[in-house]
Amino acid sequence: MRINSIALTNFRQFSGTQMFELRSSSLKPVSLIFGANGAGKTTLLNAFTWALYGTMSDDVEEQHRMVTDIVWRTLPMGRAAELAVEVRFDHEGHDYRLRRSAEVRKQSDEQQKPSAEVQLWQTMADGSSEAVGAPQERIHSILPRGVSRFFFFNGERIEKLVQKGAYAEVQQDIRMLLDLEQVERALEHLPKVDRRLTADIKKHGGERASEIQTAIDDQRDRETSTRDELKVFEGDLATLTEERESVTDLLRQHAGAAPIQKERERVEKELADARAQERTARGERASLVATRGFLAFTDELAAHTAEKAAVLYQKGALPAPLKREFVDQLLENGRCICGTMLVPGTPPWHQVTDWRQRSVLQMVETVWQQLSGQITQLSSARQELHASLQAAVKRITTERERVTRLEEIMSELDGQLKDSRLEDVQQLESKRRDLGVRIGAKLGRIGVLRNALEHAQREIEQKNAERSKAEVTDELAAKARARSDLVQSVRRALEEILAIRKEDMRSRLDAKLKNVFAKITIKRYVPRLSPEFELALYQDVNGVELAVPKSTGENQILSLSFVAAVSELAREIRAERRAEGELPGDAGTYPIVMDAAFGSLDQNYQREVSHALAQMAPQLVVLVSKSQGLGHVVGELTPYVSHLGVIVTHTTSTADASEDIELDGATYPYIRSSAETDHAELKVIK
Repeated sequence: MRINSIALTNFRQFSGTQMFELRSSSLKPVSLIFGANGAGKTTLLNAFTWALYGTMSDDVEEQHRMVTDIVWRTLPMGRAAELAVEVRFDHEGHDYRLRRSAEVRKQSDEQQKPSAEVQLWQTMADGSSEAVGAPQERIHSILPRGVSRFFFFNGERIEKLVQKGAYAEVQQDIRMLLDLEQVERALEHLPKVDRRLTADIKKHGGERASEIQTAIDDQRDRETSTRDELKVFEGDLATLTEERESVTDLLRQHAGAAPIQKERERVEKELADARAQERTARGERASLVATRGFLAFTDELAAHTAEKAAVLYQKGALPAPLKREFVDQLLENGRCICGTMLVPGTPPWHQVTDWRQRSVLQMVETVWQQLSGQITQLSSARQELHASLQAAVKRITTERERVTRLEEIMSELDGQLKDSRLEDVQQLESKRRDLGVRIGAKLGRIGVLRNALEHAQREIEQKNAERSKAEVTDELAAKARARSDLVQSVRRALEEILAIRKEDMRSRLDAKLKNVFAKITIKRYVPRLSPEFELALYQDVNGVELAVPKSTGENQILSLSFVAAVSELAREIRAERRAEGELPGDAGTYPIVMDAAFGSLDQNYQREVSHALAQMAPQLVVLVSKSQGLGHVVGELTPYVSHLGVIVTHTTSTADASEDIELDGATYPYIRSSAETDHAELKVIK
């Protein structure tokens, strides 16, 4: 999907019809639009999502006031004003014109939320346009609403992607974008198919088969209800965890609590390190015992073995290096290698026969020689094991003492906040503790549900095995059982495919996230995408990987990196399918439209993010204020800019608030005061 243009008609601040060209190239994929605070940047961002889905973001106030205020005020009662957003775009080789519009009739001074109509036209090969019969359905097939958050967003609020409450939703959206949902839908449909098939087993399969199938159905129902309950509890856990983090953040910002909270976080971090070091030491001790512990029991064995070897040595000199097969051949031929005849019973024959007996011990002797050398090493190996175990135990003791000491400090700091004379600090700490208790309860219940789910799955597998062995005489029931067994085989295969594809996608997305983040950040942090699609930052502290508390700026960078990684992976996946002949050349191409991309970033990060933005997507529309966009941002983005514009703020204020902006060596209006009406003008510069 590539956006070619957008046109707004009486859409909030934008009176009349105003259009902006957005068609870009691979060499210059960026459209840069400046606007003052309140000029209409967020409105323009939401114009895209309103045209596509009929919705706007939660941060847009007075959403019912869609028609430009001055147009509404001057509109006579009973008359209607036109409201519309039109977006032209191309997708997978087809050109589209999308228009969402409404005739808003004035019945009172207050606007009512309009009921808009969406229309979509597709340009045919001969140049004619044909209306799409189900426009909203087609739009969702091009860019599902759930994944639009990754391509149309406010940079200052994008950090919501790293909030724990968003992980489940983000994971589902990613599955949709990366083509995993088809397998999941198939898995959801299979139980219904199986239930229809197994109805014949219960009806015609006989008493035993019917009994087993009833038990399987009961376990299936229990599995489904447990899974649903688990999803609810996991969502609740994410919400509570996010809420506790918000309360903790308030403690960080509170003047009376900040020093204690800062110290508590320092101790908490050190405590986490101590616990990790203790776990590592315990792991090393366990590894020593598992891999080398047998050495502790070899003292007596080594002495006994050495004693037996010595006895063998005392029986005579080492045997000559003769092979038994060689001596047997001499005796069989009756002639020694020196030419002497070997007649049975003669002295030469007895001498060679003696050699034969000695050669039998040759291999045994060689083994004893090797063993003697190893025996001498056992003593030093035991001493080394003893020293290593002592060192591990010492580390465990040291870290255990450190953990105990830090836990005592943490308890004291908790008490200081809990017993603070400041009432609001007491309330915050009490709420934080209460959330901790509730989180613990949720974790406990989640553990119980996961165990119950595993138990139900084991029971189902066992009952399926029993059903396969049960006697079924009815032909219809036998066929139903065979087909049900086939459905179970398909289900297992699909689950394996889904697990492999999910992990492959997550792994690839994680690698791209690390790559993008490393290009932007100035700190030695490493991002990670967990199996639950949780975004987190880590740093190496004395060989131990610890989680990093994320600032607002780091959240924004992490989220931007994630969006860039998602966009790149989506293109890769579509390219792979295109190589198989399934999709056209621009498959997997999506634009990124972002407002306030640099809101919480300092100058160093602004430079790095600006440099990275041009490589984030095949098409990028950046809405930015003058204070955020000039300097490093313009310097980094200018070589990639195909379209440049300004949202000029016209205000009726009589104060001297007029302001200009200098772009490409020329001066343009930025704010104009003493205007006849308050409105926004979308001015095209190039």
